[in-house]
Amino acid sequence: MKLGRASNFEDLLQGAPGVFAQSENGMEVTKISVRGSGITAEDEPLGVMFLLDGLSYTYGDGEGILEDFDVSSLSHAEIFRGAAAFKYGALTLGGAINLVPFTGYDSAPFQSRVVGGSFGYFRSDVTGGAVQGPVDEFGSITGRVRDGFRDHSQENAETIFADVGYKFSDQIENRFYLTMNRVDRDLPGGLTKSEMEKAPEQADPLAIVQDWNKQWEHIRLADKLSIIEKVYSNNFGGNLNFVSRYDLFGRKNVLTVGFSPQTEDEHSQNYENDFGHTGPITARGETISINLPVYLEDQFYVTGQFSLIAGAQAIFAERHFRDTFLTGPENQSHLQDYYGFNPKLGAIYEINHDTQAYVNFSRSFQVPSFESLVEFTEGLDSHAAYTPLQAQHAWTIEVGTRGAYSRVQWELSLYHSWFRDELLELNDIFGNDIGTQNVPRSIHQGIEASLGVDLLEDILFPMQANRPGDRLSLDQSYTLNDFHFDDHPVYGSNRIAGIPIHVYEAQLLYQGPFGFYAGPNVECNLSRYPVDHANTLFADAYAVLGFRAGFRRNKGFSVFLDFKNLTNERYASSIDAIADARGGEPPHIFHPADGRAFYGGISWSW
Repeated sequence: MKLGRASNFEDLLQGAPGVFAQSENGMEVTKISVRGSGITAEDEPLGVMFLLDGLSYTYGDGEGILEDFDVSSLSHAEIFRGAAAFKYGALTLGGAINLVPFTGYDSAPFQSRVVGGSFGYFRSDVTGGAVQGPVDEFGSITGRVRDGFRDHSQENAETIFADVGYKFSDQIENRFYLTMNRVDRDLPGGLTKSEMEKAPEQADPLAIVQDWNKQWEHIRLADKLSIIEKVYSNNFGGNLNFVSRYDLFGRKNVLTVGFSPQTEDEHSQNYENDFGHTGPITARGETISINLPVYLEDQFYVTGQFSLIAGAQAIFAERHFRDTFLTGPENQSHLQDYYGFNPKLGAIYEINHDTQAYVNFSRSFQVPSFESLVEFTEGLDSHAAYTPLQAQHAWTIEVGTRGAYSRVQWELSLYHSWFRDELLELNDIFGNDIGTQNVPRSIHQGIEASLGVDLLEDILFPMQANRPGDRLSLDQSYTLNDFHFDDHPVYGSNRIAGIPIHVYEAQLLYQGPFGFYAGPNVECNLSRYPVDHANTLFADAYAVLGFRAGFRRNKGFSVFLDFKNLTNERYASSIDAIADARGGEPPHIFHPADGRAFYGGISWSW
């Protein structure tokens, strides 16, 4: 990400195998899917637990609003797929993504970065950090504006982030986090497939007439106390995580016990859209989410290289909708309690310090969000409608390896999940849209692979004692998403819509010893994939070519050029999965990707 445009989570997660991000308008990321999680997400990512330095960044009902955070404030991100996220208390199939921000210890004292590019894009940020005795601090201020590739897709956003740490001793540290964010974004809506192919820059006409937009203001405070060595604890009152590293039966042993309570209370009102102005109230309610998960994981080393892992999670969750608008028998208030238990059993063989092989068998559990439980009907008699749903759960078996040898680095994982009560938007046997429902049985399986190779070293500049040589590297990732119904009465064994099946990304990069780099990159959807569960309408395959070059130094002046979609490919960067595309007008569910674009930026740090 630091070699090109660093604007959103799509830039951050590029090239990560098994992680698929969709952006509706080139900036806002509305869907991040890992192993088929969050397929039905319409506004915000679902099915993946997001964390800020180990603290939950996901809302109480399961949604993650990622535009609250500035990715340029991140030192790095950690992806824990599936059962690997047990140690954070993540319950869902997708696992967890931990965002680790800079601190005063690893940031530049001062850095300024300015980026500009196609479609009126301009972004600037100022960051800095310092250490003064036991205190360290890091802060960033970011502003971003964009006219947009499509009509009615302008945006303006500002973000302030800061963290301050205090070391009581070498073993105890406290850190405080502040996030402030404001977004004002026009929403162009979806197009039909033919509209996207003919004029992808247009907006849904209704989006302009009714002025579809998103205005969002957000303040987040968090505090984390870490006791380092034998015990680890963070965010008392929000997340209590205890880790013991005492030997067991004379062997190395790591025991993790945690408790992550979370609650959300949200008040909302819906209005008629009177040509972009607020009309009469059509629905009003309060949503209350409670999650009380406890978890335990033990890693016991049978030998110095071979370890067994056993774990379990138990959760109580509550979803309470209070309808404060409708009265009498039409009132939609509803209270649902959920109970779940997730066991895990696995093994890791550490071939050496850099290489390991692993296998695990685990259960996942996802409570429905209010996006699935509460729908707002359309028309003159629009109102909130509550649909009771069960939690989706799945058993997953996974085998894989990751490591490095000589000039090669790799990661490979194969998984198969047996789902029960998966949450998907469906039609009944008569073709009527019945909203989000529990699918009795479905299958998710796939491959997550990455391969990095240093093809050439010391090409023009041999390595010397005071500097490295130059090199040419090829980084590749491939993801197979094979998701389908299992003997469904309406859809049989059809593919589940919404996620590309074969995704391939690659980057060929030359890096010189003095900071220069350049090379092409490609992102490919290798086959068409269905956008409806009836498998009657498909998003086409595509290959998007890019090129980046620049000069990057840890201190001083840096510059980059980032070219995207050089062939001006017309394709859908995001789609809204539906049940059945047959009958009626062609659905407006395709969100065109940006056309040919150029971005460039400069920064200075010391």
